[in-house]
Amino acid sequence: MRDFNHYRVTVEKLESINIYLQQTGHNIPLSQVSDIEVDWQFANVISKDLRRNVNVSSQLSEDGNACAIIAEVTPWLDQQMKEVWPNVYRYELGGDAKNSAESMGPVAEWLPFSFFIIIMLLIIQFNSFRKTFMVLMTIPLGILGVIFGLLILQSYFWFFAFLGIISLAGIIINNAIVLINKIKVESDNGLALIDVIREACLQRIRPNMLTTFTTVLSMIPLYIEGGIMWEPLAAAIMFDLLFGTLVTLIFVPVC
Repeated sequence: MRDFNHYRVTVEKLESINIYLQQTGHNIPLSQVSDIEVDWQFANVISKDLRRNVNVSSQLSEDGNACAIIAEVTPWLDQQMKEVWPNVYRYELGGDAKNSAESMGPVAEWLPFSFFIIIMLLIIQFNSFRKTFMVLMTIPLGILGVIFGLLILQSYFWFFAFLGIISLAGIIINNAIVLINKIKVESDNGLALIDVIREACLQRIRPNMLTTFTTVLSMIPLYIEGGIMWEPLAAAIMFDLLFGTLVTLIFVPVC
């Protein structure tokens, strides 16, 4: 290890520095013509919203989890705010937490409008509130698969996992719509209800499962090599699609 002590300048070293006097033509120590005192000051003062602030940053380890660390640190910070720090102090999270919140904010802002459009289209398609409700219920049931998947794979939920859920909601809804239409077509042939459901499920299970498995298998390389950014997205897509497809084939015919 290199020794950096010789780079450091102490008060004694400053006092012993020789300066040249033009009047005499000789070198004399700086301590003979000046007094040196140490006065600690901020190199610069950082302000935000007219408040002084201090930035504290850190780097995650290779197996670090930003969401888990924030979940552990935030309660401690809240406790410090109440019990230790004066009221003039406050904290604000940045980095991954801030970026994730800023990314999810605009997406979540338009979700109600998109959800309303989906409901209107389903009502127009089926002309039935019951069938519309059945299709919409497959979305939260598919989200349960994402929760179990993230727990099993010990991954975490943030913007990209949220994006995977939103992107797959359309696929889950489409599977439910196709299955309901298939049941309607078979029922028009005059078959008994149990036979209609059995025939529709048998005809739809193969294409649905083939599509699901090809998508899930294509996500495995992204999950393994995608790193901390793409791993939650791949995990969310795999388990949301698997669980959502199974729920569609079971929940819709039962209802």
